[in-house]
Amino acid sequence: RFGEMEQIDGSHHDWFEGRGPECVLMGYIDDANNNVFARFYDSEGTFPFMDSFKRYARKYGLPHSVYTDRHPAYKVNKEPSIEDQLNNREPESQVQRALRELEVDPIFAYSPQAKGRFERLFRTFQDRLVKEMRLKGVKSVVEGNEFLKNYLPVYNRRFTVEALEKGDLHRPLPKNINLDKILCIKTERGLNNDF
Repeated sequence: RFGEMEQIDGSHHDWFEGRGPECVLMGYIDDANNNVFARFYDSEGTFPFMDSFKRYARKYGLPHSVYTDRHPAYKVNKEPSIEDQLNNREPESQVQRALRELEVDPIFAYSPQAKGRFERLFRTFQDRLVKEMRLKGVKSVVEGNEFLKNYLPVYNRRFTVEALEKGDLHRPLPKNINLDKILCIKTERGLNNDF
């Protein structure tokens, strides 16, 4: 059903064909019906993920799970520290921490083949979307994001399919949740006696 799992990935490409800087298209595709949400960013990483996820959640609600690759911004790929071992916990990235606080389950791909749907979507966008933006003279991340506001609804009307099971499983954002206080960088600090 819609909202059960969102696949999320970034595509590094010369999206503006030299008219502007190379950038990353952060894309979301719903596992059940192929609905696409996307935004351009200067790079792929923690901040672009958090900003795009905040925008996604405000538009659709919270999905039950997200499926991503093992990019270092999304998944800590190192051994637990001594402190982690003493506290019996796995190390987690800021993205993992934020998803945990929002009660969204992260699922990590272990092979490139597991992301085939995204590879096909990005190949399509690197052909069709690039041509459409060329016709409109789009040459920056800001202009690209403005362009996507009109492009994606048309794309989704044409290519979204009916899910096998009807219904929307997105959880509405609780009124007491401040996404800005969750989708941010948090660090633990120690205080001395003099504060």
